[in-house]
Amino acid sequence: MTRILIADDNPQNLYLLESILKGYRFDVAAVRDGAGALDAAQKNPPDLIVADILMPVIDGFELCRRWKNDKRLKHIPFMFYTATYTDPKDEAFAKSLGADRFVVKPQKPEVLGRIVGEVVREFSTGGSAAKRPTIDETESLRLHNEVLLRKLERRNRQLDSEVSGHRQAEEKSSLANAKLALMTDVANQDIQNKVTALRGFTELSRRSENGIDRVAVIEKQIEILDTIQNLIIKTRDYQQMGIDQSRWIAPDEIIRMQMALQSQKHTVSLTCNLHGLEINCDPLISRVFYSLINNAIRHGGRVTRISFSGREIPGGLILVCEDDGDGILPDEKPHIFDRVAGGEGKFGLFFVREFLHLSGMSIQETGISGNGARFEITVPDGMYRFVGNP
Repeated sequence: MTRILIADDNPQNLYLLESILKGYRFDVAAVRDGAGALDAAQKNPPDLIVADILMPVIDGFELCRRWKNDKRLKHIPFMFYTATYTDPKDEAFAKSLGADRFVVKPQKPEVLGRIVGEVVREFSTGGSAAKRPTIDETESLRLHNEVLLRKLERRNRQLDSEVSGHRQAEEKSSLANAKLALMTDVANQDIQNKVTALRGFTELSRRSENGIDRVAVIEKQIEILDTIQNLIIKTRDYQQMGIDQSRWIAPDEIIRMQMALQSQKHTVSLTCNLHGLEINCDPLISRVFYSLINNAIRHGGRVTRISFSGREIPGGLILVCEDDGDGILPDEKPHIFDRVAGGEGKFGLFFVREFLHLSGMSIQETGISGNGARFEITVPDGMYRFVGNP
């Protein structure tokens, strides 16, 4: 029976290779490193050795060099079976050491069995002689060092990539947590303000002696309770902030929808010239547009029109939201993005700035007092695109 010596430091790989070869009725001896393979072969020479390269004590390359310089073993075919050293230069070096076959892992069992069978038949019938080294020991050591250095550099690049990947994952996790904290804060503020309002109406209901007035107060209480219930439901959406929700979103559609959701009675018209524009961001950017529209309607004074437009600049795009209202007074401009609850308990412009910042965008107010407010959102390159016919 043909006897095959296999060497691999990975127990699972060793077991799998042994099982495959035994399935083809080969007598198999297994060792865990190059030194063990050399010792076992010298005591009982096999008909073929199948060795991994990355092994402790003596690696596959050094094992092959010593094998081909051993008087008893140099006539026995040497086959590499590796998943680590797969570069063409690695194969060329292996063959220069005298390797008779160089096979890259993994292979299907039937393919591997066929390759091993071919090698055994080729050498057992005398059709081929085991290959001899084509380089001397000095050149062998030099090339071996080059192979190891090349492997080390490749591994370092892989580690750098992995570190970069971990860093990006940590940054995404940190960003997601910051968004979640912000949205939770917004929800809590909304609910707290609604509860305060509800308590006020409850006190009015107690003091009301007129049945009609009491009905009106109760209806208002029911409206507030419905709003609180909706806010609690929305907080479940905020839990998704820990997942990467970024996708291509069309601002034109979202802005028109947020305009329709405004609860205040108004006669403000909307102009949106963003057809074809898409932004890669979290869907919760809809709250940004809602807040900008809501801010204009509630605090813009004599606002009759709100418009959205965009223009490309070097390095990105400016998305503009402006109105024809009273604008913002000069002494108020430094504080418009401060954290102040306003308008139905919303954080308003504070939320807008924080959310855009966490999403990689920025916002500033550039309007002139008396000529309306003008907000400019800067969207960096890579976060926007135009589709269709803008």
